[in-house]
Amino acid sequence: MRILYLTHRFPPEHFRGTEVYTFELAREMQTLGDEVLVVALRELKEPAPLSTVRDEYRGVNVERICKKIKPDNFEDYFFDPQMDRIFEDITGDFQPDIIHATYFLGGLSLGMSLASAQEKKLVMTITDFSSLCPRGQMLDRNLTICYGPREGVKCLYCLFDKSWLFENMRLDKWAREYMPIWLGNWRASPELDLIKKRDKAIRKIFKEARAVIFAHPLTLLTFNRSGLKVHHPKLLDFGVDDTPFQAHEKSPSARLRIGFIGQILPHKGLHILADALAGISDQDSFELKIYGSLADPAEKSYFDSLGLERIKHQQWLGTFDLGQMNEVLKGIDLLVVPSLWQENCPLVPKYALLTGTRLLLSDQPGILTNTESKGITLFKSGDAVSLRGAIEGLLKSKDWMRKIEPEPGLVVRMKEHAEMVKKIYLEEN
Repeated sequence: MRILYLTHRFPPEHFRGTEVYTFELAREMQTLGDEVLVVALRELKEPAPLSTVRDEYRGVNVERICKKIKPDNFEDYFFDPQMDRIFEDITGDFQPDIIHATYFLGGLSLGMSLASAQEKKLVMTITDFSSLCPRGQMLDRNLTICYGPREGVKCLYCLFDKSWLFENMRLDKWAREYMPIWLGNWRASPELDLIKKRDKAIRKIFKEARAVIFAHPLTLLTFNRSGLKVHHPKLLDFGVDDTPFQAHEKSPSARLRIGFIGQILPHKGLHILADALAGISDQDSFELKIYGSLADPAEKSYFDSLGLERIKHQQWLGTFDLGQMNEVLKGIDLLVVPSLWQENCPLVPKYALLTGTRLLLSDQPGILTNTESKGITLFKSGDAVSLRGAIEGLLKSKDWMRKIEPEPGLVVRMKEHAEMVKKIYLEEN
């Protein structure tokens, strides 16, 4: 079988969860005897004509579409006829039996997935809420939970800083939440027209796709509640390659080593962790290790606002190659995931489970499908006092010094996951 994986970014340039999952799945499918090609974006720093570059990452063939992404140009960000033609040429040469989009937005033209769906070749994996929310996390600009776009009227403020019916923003916020949608028909809004155009294309893609895979049942429930009809849903948690972690041992430490690994943006909640740690009186009892990227100006601005100088022992350690994950976790006793958004089965907590690394998670329901396990503690999302109390409890009890043996069955191995995905590919449409 020929399988084309479509994703917005790919290693070695990006190592977030979607990119890592796509790589490990593609590599495993090759092991199963399939021919694989990954198509991904390469974001250029300067404007240039669209082009493609063929390379290889750790044995997986990659075709990279090179483009200067302009998120503020909404039309070009979601609809790019030239990118559609390039993708048509790629698929014409490769002739895939299945096109599996692990992320079909993020600067990729919607025409690529729409054409794949209409050819009855498209399988999709949902890794966040970008299909429902252009921001991706179902959080508005104020980091307040959003329960759906209401045909785009709630997106006007988040994306364009525009009102819908009233110039008074407080009154307009109420209108966006509660007033009938048809009331906006009298007022021209090019921005709302663009949002609706995006929504229409996404709905068509979901209608035509062979299958849509969800890692967490709550994510599927959120989609169903939003009104976006999913015609062929499948529930299947993400798999990970457990091979690098089978001989994991923690390096010795006299103080609790607290780790944060993730995006340096507000929805990931690093500011909650910083506030919690700054309030602990015995600053010599712990240290903080932060891993992430500051390549985006928004990430750098957020990082600079954290006030990390309040924490006596803290290190900014940047990014690392996926192959170093086991080594990184050897130096972390407690991994904190302080997310403010619902999450959708992120990979890093799974690596913690494989290595016996203690987990301190916000009580957002989508982080793990099962939190009833030794070494997992929950705290109230967005509450620095609750988080601080959990850490102080660990410090006082010295429980963090006790070794945790990984429990079998908590994490799906990539080999098993790939075999289940292959069955989905082979199902009749």
